[in-house]
Amino acid sequence: MTVTVFTHTSCSSSRKTIDWLREQNIPFIEKKLTDQGLSFGEFKEMLSLTENGTTDLLSVQKSVYKQAAEKLDEMSIRELYSFVASNPQILKSPIVFDHHRIQVGFSEKEIRTFIPRNDRIAELKRLLHNA
Repeated sequence: MTVTVFTHTSCSSSRKTIDWLREQNIPFIEKKLTDQGLSFGEFKEMLSLTENGTTDLLSVQKSVYKQAAEKLDEMSIRELYSFVASNPQILKSPIVFDHHRIQVGFSEKEIRTFIPRNDRIAELKRLLHNA
């Protein structure tokens, strides 16, 4: 299993996520949003995995969001993707994605879902044995 991590260069949560994945020996591909962006297919797939749609992916604090907020609700998915592709800073980061799960932001508790199941079971057995 390889996960893809979409990051912003100056984001401390992105750095924490990358460090954590390395510590856990989880293979990943890092894509810097301002350099590489994301494809339309990745964008659609991410949206399908969110609980709250664009609210989970877009940073409402960014000025570019505030300027376009009224128009965003009326955009088609293709138009929204074009807007995001032109303004990658509007995306929250990091976005950790493996085609089955998505996590936005860094939470050590939540990111553990990206550890393979067998490894989680082995860790639980180790903890129970040491208890």
